[in-house]
Amino acid sequence: MTPTSAAPIPILARVLIAGAGIMSLANSVTIPFLAVFLHRDLGLAPGLIGFIIGSSVFFSIFAGFVGGSLSDILGRTRLLVFSLFGVIGSFIGLYFADGVVAVFAFNAALALSSSTFAPVGKALLGDLLSRDRRAQTFSYQYMATNMGYAIGPVVGAAVGLAGGRTAFLAGAAGYGIYLIGLVCVLLLVPAAAAAGRAGGDGEPKQHVASVLRGLAASARIVAVDRRMLFLILAGLLLEAVHGRISSLLAQHLSVGFADGVTILGFVLATNAVTVVVLQVFVSRFMEKRNPVTSITVGGLLTVAGMAGFAVAGTLWHFVAAMVVFSLGEILIYPAEFAIIDRIAPEENRGAYFGAQTFAQIGVFIGPFTGGLLLGAYGGTTMFLGVGLFALASVAIYLFVGRRIPGLAATVPGHPVSAAKQESEDLA
Repeated sequence: MTPTSAAPIPILARVLIAGAGIMSLANSVTIPFLAVFLHRDLGLAPGLIGFIIGSSVFFSIFAGFVGGSLSDILGRTRLLVFSLFGVIGSFIGLYFADGVVAVFAFNAALALSSSTFAPVGKALLGDLLSRDRRAQTFSYQYMATNMGYAIGPVVGAAVGLAGGRTAFLAGAAGYGIYLIGLVCVLLLVPAAAAAGRAGGDGEPKQHVASVLRGLAASARIVAVDRRMLFLILAGLLLEAVHGRISSLLAQHLSVGFADGVTILGFVLATNAVTVVVLQVFVSRFMEKRNPVTSITVGGLLTVAGMAGFAVAGTLWHFVAAMVVFSLGEILIYPAEFAIIDRIAPEENRGAYFGAQTFAQIGVFIGPFTGGLLLGAYGGTTMFLGVGLFALASVAIYLFVGRRIPGLAATVPGHPVSAAKQESEDLA
């Protein structure tokens, strides 16, 4: 009999992995240059631009949890297709937008749609794969995402899309290609469509009241799971470090570095290249270890990278520090999803992945804290201070990991039952 770990990845899972690369490619030629478009084409002031872009985080958090929970009730594939239509419509709306209200509305719709897709897609991967294959597949999806972000800005700038309205049409086209591919697989491969039916797929249409009751029940289930609440806190602390490292570097390099812009470009390129090149090798490392070990090593590498930034004085010092920092990032992100997948009850997997989006609050906390430390004590203290968030997160993961049954097991094919996971309590 073929071992589970040697079984081929289902075609729908492959589409989700490839789609992650397509989406990040489409996003990377549009989202990073949104500020340029708002300033150059619409003439908006920096403060208003910051408000429009920054507010999307809160729409993302809301959509992540609600979308993940709805997928448990209405079904994964239904929500995925609906959210892709939403992203395409939002990009087209931004192309035609000529006022502040329109831009704000379509940017909010973009955040709502794309953030609905992310947790639902991960929950569906969990539905499709055996437990021992999930961490590896999350790693492949993460690599595909970073490949898109590594290529997109360069391609966008080379063909003149950066900061122009045409970029939004290019983004819509990219998502359209993914939507067509996903729908074709669901329609033409019955086995894939059947495997993708989770939650409410295939069930009779539910009334609004029952859907709302289901959302409330999902919220209660997550709220009383103290392990999940601790994991959200740990994820928030890591997001405070990783989520906007470019912002911390930009603030630091703009003060006292004559070639700061050049250094920043090289350092950010180093991050993308490191993730793409080393992802496969790091995935093999992770296969033989439990997710908490991966996060512990990744967190320590993150702290080391931040310490490297704190003392760096030349381009190559910053590049070396970014290589170390990026290694930590590679180890952490797939392992985070694997741990949440381990504790999530089968019927509420979408809600659990959706709840993790609350960790995005760290995207605000990191730059805000870093800015205060930079202004008061300088760049060295800023990097060391924010780096301590990663150390605190590692401590939380070590604490919670001891209370997740079977997490330390590295032997494939011996997953802990969902019933046992649900009964485990954080004493």
